[in-house]
Parts: sequence; C-alpha cells; structure tokens
Amino acid sequence: MSGTSRGGGCLCGAVRYEISGEPRFSPLCHCRMCQKWTGSAMLATVAFDRDAVVFTKGEPRVYWSSDVSERGFCQNCGSSLFTRYASGGAFDGIIFVALGTFDDPECVRPDVHYGAEAELSWMRREDGLARVRIDVDDPGEQNALFERLMAASGKVG
Repeated sequence: MSGTSRGGGCLCGAVRYEISGEPRFSPLCHCRMCQKWTGSAMLATVAFDRDAVVFTKGEPRVYWSSDVSERGFCQNCGSSLFTRYASGGAFDGIIFVALGTFDDPECVRPDVHYGAEAELSWMRREDGLARVRIDVDDPGEQNALFERLMAASGKVG
C-alpha cells in the first residue's frame, strides 16, 4: 500500500471513510467472534492507527462485542466496518478496518492468520502466513500476544 489516501464504506453508501498513513499489518481473523460478526469463515482486516481513519459520511453504529472490543457497522445495511479495542494494551491505539469495505480491496494483502485455533478445517490453506493462536483468558497474556504481533509486523510505533 502506498502512502496515499484510501477510501471505503458500507454496502448502501450511508457510511464512508478515508484513511491516511500506512497500515500496521493485515490480519485474517478466524476467531469465533469475527466469524459471527461477519457470518463468514473469517474477517479480513487492515490495522491502522486510530487517528488515520476519518468518517466522511454518516456515523457507524457501535456494538460492544466483549469487555474489551467494540465493532462498528452501518445501521442501515448492517455492513461490518471496523473493530477497536479498549483493553489497556497495545491494540488500543489501532482500528481494524474490514478489508472488504475498501473501495479497492486489492490494495493490501493479508500478512498473518489471527485466532488460528478457530480456523475452519475446510478453509485452511498453506499460504506461508504465520498463524497466531489467541485462545488465552488472561487479559495481560492477550495484550502480550498483541504486542508480539505488532512487533513482528515491523511497523510498531
């Protein structure tokens, strides 16, 4: 992805966004929460600094899917738009934008499988990407996993 601005939005067009800056990394999340959020086998996202994403049309509605994460969606068409964390850790300054909502979803390639413990057997393919398991209950351990993932991306800070 280049340093140019990227746009995107929901299915019906009621919510639009612009993103500036470079992505941190691009996970394919296989966790059960993302499966339920998308109604699919996984959620492809691109992680950006929170302040890099500006909503230019409409306001997404937010649903707190857990004690530490909220998910934004269009209240008109239901499109899943983003996930943000409030866990007191490394991911709190990041927004995970759903790749399928980009105007050009080919603009970035995923670089890690996240939540690999829930990856569906019929979906698994060997693509050379690392697989990160997140099946931990301790929030401190979860944040340590996030820190390692961000450090491994080479795009921390």
